[in-house]
Amino acid sequence: MMDHSENTLNAAIKSLRDTVAPAVDQNDPQAEEQLRLTIDFLSFLKTRIYDIHARQRYELAGQIQVARALLPDAASLGDEVGDRLAIALSVAETAYAAAGSHTDDLRAASQQVWATVRGVVRSARTAPEEVRDRIGEEVLAGIAPLVELESAWYIPFGFEPAPDTVPELTELLA
Repeated sequence: MMDHSENTLNAAIKSLRDTVAPAVDQNDPQAEEQLRLTIDFLSFLKTRIYDIHARQRYELAGQIQVARALLPDAASLGDEVGDRLAIALSVAETAYAAAGSHTDDLRAASQQVWATVRGVVRSARTAPEEVRDRIGEEVLAGIAPLVELESAWYIPFGFEPAPDTVPELTELLA
Protein backbone atom coordinates (compact mmCIF):
# COMPACT_ATOMS: atom_id res chain seq x y z
CA MET A 1 0.00 0.00 0.00
CA MET A 2 1.23 3.49 -0.75
CA ASP A 3 2.28 5.85 2.03
CA HIS A 4 0.20 9.02 1.82
CA SER A 5 1.93 10.93 4.63
CA GLU A 6 3.53 13.52 2.37
CA ASN A 7 0.28 14.13 0.47
CA THR A 8 -1.61 14.39 3.75
CA LEU A 9 0.85 16.96 5.06
CA ASN A 10 0.53 18.91 1.80
CA ALA A 11 -3.26 18.86 2.18
CA ALA A 12 -3.05 20.04 5.80
CA ILE A 13 -0.69 22.88 4.85
CA LYS A 14 -2.94 23.90 1.97
CA SER A 15 -6.01 23.79 4.21
CA LEU A 16 -4.33 25.97 6.82
CA ARG A 17 -3.12 28.48 4.22
CA ASP A 18 -6.24 28.62 2.04
CA THR A 19 -9.07 28.07 4.52
CA VAL A 20 -7.92 28.73 8.07
CA ALA A 21 -5.58 31.68 7.47
CA PRO A 22 -8.25 33.90 5.89
CA ALA A 23 -10.61 33.08 8.78
CA VAL A 24 -8.11 34.08 11.48
CA ASP A 25 -8.75 37.49 12.99
CA GLN A 26 -6.08 39.79 11.53
CA ASN A 27 -6.27 41.83 14.72
CA ASP A 28 -4.98 38.82 16.69
CA PRO A 29 -1.22 38.75 16.06
CA GLN A 30 -0.72 35.77 18.35
CA ALA A 31 -3.22 33.66 16.39
CA GLU A 32 -1.58 34.68 13.11
CA GLU A 33 1.87 33.89 14.47
CA GLN A 34 0.79 30.48 15.78
CA LEU A 35 -0.79 29.62 12.46
CA ARG A 36 2.36 30.62 10.59
CA LEU A 37 4.53 28.59 12.98
CA THR A 38 2.26 25.57 12.55
CA ILE A 39 2.42 25.82 8.76
CA ASP A 40 6.21 26.25 8.90
CA PHE A 41 6.58 23.20 11.15
CA LEU A 42 4.37 21.03 8.96
CA SER A 43 6.39 22.12 5.93
CA PHE A 44 9.59 21.22 7.78
CA LEU A 45 8.16 17.88 8.90
CA LYS A 46 7.35 17.09 5.28
CA THR A 47 11.07 17.37 4.44
CA ARG A 48 12.13 15.17 7.37
CA ILE A 49 9.36 12.62 7.85
CA TYR A 50 11.15 9.80 6.06
CA ASP A 51 14.41 10.50 7.91
CA ILE A 52 13.08 10.32 11.46
CA HIS A 53 13.91 6.64 11.94
CA ALA A 54 17.40 7.03 10.46
CA ARG A 55 17.99 10.04 12.70
CA GLN A 56 17.02 8.07 15.78
CA ARG A 57 19.36 5.22 14.77
CA TYR A 58 22.21 7.71 14.21
CA GLU A 59 21.66 9.28 17.63
CA LEU A 60 21.50 5.92 19.36
CA ALA A 61 24.68 4.75 17.61
CA GLY A 62 26.51 7.82 18.88
CA GLN A 63 25.17 7.38 22.37
CA ILE A 64 26.21 3.73 22.37
CA GLN A 65 29.76 4.78 21.48
CA VAL A 66 29.85 7.21 24.39
CA ALA A 67 28.42 4.66 26.81
CA ARG A 68 30.96 2.01 25.71
CA ALA A 69 33.80 4.47 26.17
CA LEU A 70 32.57 5.40 29.65
CA LEU A 71 32.00 1.86 30.88
CA PRO A 72 35.45 1.29 32.49
CA ASP A 73 35.39 4.63 34.30
CA ALA A 74 31.73 4.19 35.29
CA ALA A 75 32.63 0.91 36.97
CA SER A 76 35.36 2.70 38.90
CA LEU A 77 32.74 5.11 40.26
CA GLY A 78 30.97 2.25 42.01
CA ASP A 79 29.24 -1.00 41.19
CA GLU A 80 25.83 0.64 41.01
CA VAL A 81 26.98 3.30 38.52
CA GLY A 82 28.80 0.75 36.38
CA ASP A 83 25.92 -1.73 36.49
CA ARG A 84 23.34 0.90 35.50
CA LEU A 85 25.45 1.93 32.52
CA ALA A 86 26.08 -1.69 31.50
CA ILE A 87 22.35 -2.45 31.60
CA ALA A 88 21.40 0.69 29.66
CA LEU A 89 24.15 -0.04 27.14
CA SER A 90 22.90 -3.60 26.68
CA VAL A 91 19.33 -2.38 26.09
CA ALA A 92 20.60 0.22 23.60
CA GLU A 93 22.77 -2.27 21.71
CA THR A 94 19.90 -4.76 21.51
CA ALA A 95 17.50 -2.14 20.16
CA TYR A 96 20.08 -0.87 17.70
CA ALA A 97 20.98 -4.35 16.44
CA ALA A 98 17.39 -5.47 15.89
CA ALA A 99 16.37 -4.76 12.31
CA GLY A 100 12.74 -4.61 13.39
CA SER A 101 13.19 -2.04 16.14
CA HIS A 102 10.50 0.59 15.88
CA THR A 103 11.49 4.24 16.08
CA ASP A 104 9.85 4.41 19.51
CA ASP A 105 12.02 1.48 20.70
CA LEU A 106 15.14 3.28 19.50
CA ARG A 107 14.00 6.50 21.15
CA ALA A 108 13.29 4.74 24.46
CA ALA A 109 16.69 3.04 24.43
CA SER A 110 18.30 6.37 23.54
CA GLN A 111 16.60 8.13 26.43
CA GLN A 112 17.61 5.39 28.86
CA VAL A 113 21.26 5.21 27.83
CA TRP A 114 21.64 8.99 27.66
CA ALA A 115 20.01 9.45 31.08
CA THR A 116 22.43 6.88 32.44
CA VAL A 117 25.37 8.68 30.82
CA ARG A 118 24.21 11.87 32.54
CA GLY A 119 24.18 9.92 35.80
CA VAL A 120 27.78 8.86 35.19
CA VAL A 121 28.76 12.48 34.59
CA ARG A 122 27.06 13.52 37.83
CA SER A 123 28.71 10.68 39.76
CA ALA A 124 32.10 11.71 38.37
CA ARG A 125 31.90 15.06 40.15
CA THR A 126 33.46 13.47 43.22
CA ALA A 127 35.86 11.16 41.34
CA PRO A 128 39.61 11.69 41.07
CA GLU A 129 40.61 14.36 38.59
CA GLU A 130 42.01 11.91 36.01
CA VAL A 131 38.70 9.99 35.96
CA ARG A 132 36.70 13.22 35.63
CA ASP A 133 38.97 14.34 32.80
CA ARG A 134 38.62 11.06 30.88
CA ILE A 135 34.85 11.10 31.29
CA GLY A 136 34.68 14.72 30.16
CA GLU A 137 36.84 14.02 27.12
CA GLU A 138 34.76 10.99 26.11
CA VAL A 139 31.48 12.84 26.49
CA LEU A 140 32.71 15.86 24.52
CA ALA A 141 34.09 13.63 21.76
CA GLY A 142 30.83 11.71 21.61
CA ILE A 143 28.62 14.78 21.54
CA ALA A 144 30.37 16.32 18.52
CA PRO A 145 28.66 14.07 15.92
CA LEU A 146 25.32 14.56 17.67
CA VAL A 147 25.72 18.33 17.48
CA GLU A 148 26.48 18.00 13.76
CA LEU A 149 23.28 16.00 13.33
CA GLU A 150 21.23 18.62 15.17
CA SER A 151 22.71 21.36 12.99
CA ALA A 152 22.02 19.43 9.79
CA TRP A 153 18.52 18.45 10.90
CA TYR A 154 17.38 21.98 11.72
CA ILE A 155 19.32 23.86 9.03
CA PRO A 156 16.14 24.75 7.09
CA PHE A 157 15.12 27.05 9.95
CA GLY A 158 18.07 29.33 9.23
CA PHE A 159 19.53 29.53 12.73
CA GLU A 160 22.89 28.02 11.82
CA PRO A 161 25.52 30.81 11.77
CA ALA A 162 27.72 28.99 9.21
CA PRO A 163 25.41 26.68 7.24
CA ASP A 164 28.04 25.93 4.60
CA THR A 165 30.19 24.22 7.28
CA VAL A 166 27.43 21.80 8.30
CA PRO A 167 27.56 18.32 6.72
CA GLU A 168 24.59 17.33 4.58
CA LEU A 169 21.94 15.39 6.47
CA THR A 170 22.04 12.66 3.82
CA GLU A 171 25.79 12.23 4.43
CA LEU A 172 25.29 11.83 8.16
CA LEU A 173 22.38 9.42 7.89
CA ALA A 174 23.94 7.27 5.14
